[in-house]
Amino acid sequence: MNTHRQRAIGWLIAVAVPLVMLGCGGSVHTAPPADPTVVATQQGQVKGVVVNGVREFLGLRYAAPPTGALRWKPPVAAPAYATSVYDASHVGSACLQGTATAPTGSEDCLFINVYVPGTTASITKLPVLFWIHGGGFIVGSGVATDGSALALKANAIVVTINYRLNALGFLAHPALAAEDPNGATGDYGIMDQTAALAWLQKNVAAFGGDPANVTIFGDSAGGHSVYVQLASPGSAGLFAKAVAQSGGFSRQQETLQQAETDGVGYAKTWGCTDPASTACLRNLPAAALLQGNPSAWYATIDGKVLPSSTSAAFASGQYNRVPVISGFTEDEGTYFVAAAFDAQGNPVTASGYQTAIQNFLGVPGAATAALYPASQFSSPSQALAKVAGDYLFTCGEMQDADNLAKYSPAVYMYRFSDPAPYRVNSLISFLPPTTMNYGAFHSSDLDYWWQLIPSPTANQSTLSTAMTTALAGFAHSGNPNSGSSVANWPLYTSATRQTLDFGYPISNTYDAYTAHQCSYWYGEAPSHGL
Repeated sequence: MNTHRQRAIGWLIAVAVPLVMLGCGGSVHTAPPADPTVVATQQGQVKGVVVNGVREFLGLRYAAPPTGALRWKPPVAAPAYATSVYDASHVGSACLQGTATAPTGSEDCLFINVYVPGTTASITKLPVLFWIHGGGFIVGSGVATDGSALALKANAIVVTINYRLNALGFLAHPALAAEDPNGATGDYGIMDQTAALAWLQKNVAAFGGDPANVTIFGDSAGGHSVYVQLASPGSAGLFAKAVAQSGGFSRQQETLQQAETDGVGYAKTWGCTDPASTACLRNLPAAALLQGNPSAWYATIDGKVLPSSTSAAFASGQYNRVPVISGFTEDEGTYFVAAAFDAQGNPVTASGYQTAIQNFLGVPGAATAALYPASQFSSPSQALAKVAGDYLFTCGEMQDADNLAKYSPAVYMYRFSDPAPYRVNSLISFLPPTTMNYGAFHSSDLDYWWQLIPSPTANQSTLSTAMTTALAGFAHSGNPNSGSSVANWPLYTSATRQTLDFGYPISNTYDAYTAHQCSYWYGEAPSHGL
């Protein structure tokens, strides 16, 4: 992986037994109503808190701590709680991230958070929105995004999770493969996501949720995770619908052999030189495993969790066939190009434009530059950003959607195009100032879906409500038009490729295939990521 690419990558049972007490004269007295903040899970009772009309159950263990001998092992069932009622009023640790010299989080991090709308138990089963956070599989946590506003607006249970990140979540190594009955290694973070979904199937009814109506959704690495979950046989039956947001940047994952070769190299960086031994690896301090890492990790075609690449699975129909929403932001590439070039003090030059295309994306420099002349953009960096967005996100996602639409019950495609989106604490806020016009940059749509813009403009409020209503409709019925007042969201097919544009105004006439040069990009090899 070249230097620029390494720089680029960022939840009804209320527990209480009604007591009938006979007082003087034999009158009957009924105990107070059951506490709606106490729920019985398979591990024991948990007590949450009520915040702004939402019952929050935080820091629940869905798997045992993946430490010691369980490091780089598939997740195992969480033990029963040691206390009679587990305190679910606070979050658990995020998974290990940061740097070897400034680590944050913990190796003991497999926690799930459940946000239930309303302060009393629901009479009817609620749909479940299961969130997989992004962050390049190197940073992030479930509680980084507060699910309470979305739970209320969507009238759905929102669940967020942690899953193992960095080498702890994605290291493939021959010694680890030798321990596995299937010879698989590398997809521990994906296994965590699946384990959390399995935990939900056993426990979500206790919170008032419908285990038969779980929608997985995620952005960026979370969106990529949604694609992997669709392609993973081990996740069959664990979810009913899927929403992949800006997750198409890696459509051809590494083979097991490639990933193991990389893993041996990382192990040498940590001082573990015997490719047949796990002792050195498991004896290392967790923080040491952050040294010498790439700027992003990816899922591996390990033959078990992921039998084939996601793009190949969709093309062959060998995946979990559920209704799907997929989408992208208009300017997916701006953040990545800025992070790799401009923010490094090395903006793309006119003379270096073709080479930058080739080195950054691994696609033909001259032919691509001819289709995206730098002279038609405000800068060569801006031109490269358009190339990157079209190739890595828009057209790859549309090509996958072409195939998904052949087999899935329904597929819907969207674009987010607010030209000046809400951006406080967004990806670009962590970059030094640049001259890049970021536009509707990667992940800039998240706060709109989640109802998290603190002081939205009238336009932002209207757009955010429309997006959340569509997501809620999909979660409840499988149709984003259900209960929605926005422009009719048509089904996506390879013949029409109709895409709903979440912009000003919302429109269903946007021709994404043409606007993003997809006739050209469909001819290129599936992307390997940034």
